[in-house]
Amino acid sequence: MAVPRFGVCAWIYGDAPLDATLARIAAAGYDGVEIPGEPEAFDPAEIRRLLARHTLKPLGLTASCMAPATRRDLAHPDPAVRADAVRYVVDCLRFAAEIGAPLIQMLPSGETRLAPLATQAEEWTWSVEAMREAVREAERLDVRISIEPLNRYEAYLVTNTDEAMAYLAEVDSPWVGTTLDLFHAHLEEPDIRKAILKAGPRLLHVHVADTNRQGLGRGHLDVAACVRALHAIGYDGSVVLEVMPPGPNPFQSIKDKKSAGILDGYIRESLTLLRQHWAAL
Repeated sequence: MAVPRFGVCAWIYGDAPLDATLARIAAAGYDGVEIPGEPEAFDPAEIRRLLARHTLKPLGLTASCMAPATRRDLAHPDPAVRADAVRYVVDCLRFAAEIGAPLIQMLPSGETRLAPLATQAEEWTWSVEAMREAVREAERLDVRISIEPLNRYEAYLVTNTDEAMAYLAEVDSPWVGTTLDLFHAHLEEPDIRKAILKAGPRLLHVHVADTNRQGLGRGHLDVAACVRALHAIGYDGSVVLEVMPPGPNPFQSIKDKKSAGILDGYIRESLTLLRQHWAAL
């Protein structure tokens, strides 16, 4: 099995210029980067130029679906909000195609919305129907959509692998798969290794952080078991660091002037550990 592409989510460096963030990620030895899912904020030609400058691959787009700050909620009872969410997915797909990213990520419901506004069954159906609308553009552009289960403290509709597999079964498209974020998984999965095996070929993308969302090796995540499970399913996607320094506010990574330097250490340590575990297979 080939070693996967290793990357970092650019958003963890906050509002720093993207050029500077890519320089940090490249200096740490990574293959690629996950770009924030904000198509209106970036010029595709400039992104391609910066990626080439730093010899980094575009590994995907990070969805940003904060509710109610954005109208990016595929499960919302208001059809107009759902239509805006579909447009967001389509815009991300087109942006990804322009920069050469193989996939985008999307949440089945708004992030930080922790309960249904209608009924859970209705919102599930609305989300599936909205995702099916977006799939037509994914197929046209040859860019996949990867849904990400979030833990119960950040979302409610799809929080674990079982729910993600049920959602994918209803969407029923080869253009939609799932992301497994090992930080969220440690809160929601009885056994992360079994969750990886259950996702199998539907697993398109992996986010990694330790159980405290710091660098790998700083919590109690069984990294070796996760790597062996990915190997067992023949995983050929990317493994992307989404870590944060200590401190309050789980939605704000850069908390003070020390944060960027702490992240630099985390991403270097984590890459060393990941490479060691893959080499041991």
